[in-house]
Amino acid sequence: MHTAQRIIKNYRRNRLFVCTLCALVTLILTLTVRFISERNLNHRNTVTFANHAVEELDHVLLPLQAGRDVLLPLIGLPCSVARLPLSKHAARLQTVRSVNLVKDGILYCSSIFGYRNEPVRRLEPELPSQESLLLLSTDHSIIKGSPILTQWYPSSADGEDGVLEIVNIELLSSMLLEPQLPQITHASLSVGNRHLLYGQGVVDTLPELKNEKRYQLSSQH
Repeated sequence: MHTAQRIIKNYRRNRLFVCTLCALVTLILTLTVRFISERNLNHRNTVTFANHAVEELDHVLLPLQAGRDVLLPLIGLPCSVARLPLSKHAARLQTVRSVNLVKDGILYCSSIFGYRNEPVRRLEPELPSQESLLLLSTDHSIIKGSPILTQWYPSSADGEDGVLEIVNIELLSSMLLEPQLPQITHASLSVGNRHLLYGQGVVDTLPELKNEKRYQLSSQH
């Protein structure tokens, strides 16, 4: 009698153990699948977010490259002659704040201000340059402190002549870089060694990561 009760007791204990083990395995598998699924979804959302931002910024910048052949022949013309074509070109691009002509390192004509006599190096220390450059900085003349992209296209071998286009990206970046919580906690645009952070403006260094992972996507243009 005691043997039968012991066998039944062991059977029940083993059955409870097996049931509990199966439940734990099922729970672990379910949580693992859910975790992998959520992680993949978060990654897809991050990739989609970054792709959209890069595509929209390229959409803004590519017309500048396409239009440089129209602007470069204006360099050297009197500002009284060149200003109207500059203003029309800026109006067509819409996102461009100003288009400027530089001769011998001097910014002498602006689509906004007309005739000027300003060393371009005073506005952008990295200019003039023999190479085409895209610079991220802040505006010091029109809307002071607002973020801008500066596109430089040289027209002379020594790089002292060229076209300087100022892109107003403040509104665009506010829409493109707005974080999508909780998956995306921060977003930034990096050009060279400077970074535009959502809600913080242009900075020289990115904030340190805490528990986040950083995903980066580069423009091919």
